[in-house]
Amino acid sequence: MSTRELAYSVIDGLTDEELEAFIILFGKDRAKPTQRKSARGAWSSAANPDLIPLEEGAWERAVMERYGVEDEDT
Repeated sequence: MSTRELAYSVIDGLTDEELEAFIILFGKDRAKPTQRKSARGAWSSAANPDLIPLEEGAWERAVMERYGVEDEDT
């Protein structure tokens, strides 16, 4: 199997979400050098600024919704 055939078989096995992430990471402006040194901020263009304040305490709220148990330390 050639490298190209292997690449096509891998891409064919991706879900829609995985394929979209692949295209975002590798498909846009491949020829342009990027200044990013890490993946942090790679999804910043998709961020919803209205939801960012809700991130504070999100884990605690999810635990309460699922289990209905409060942390005894709070």
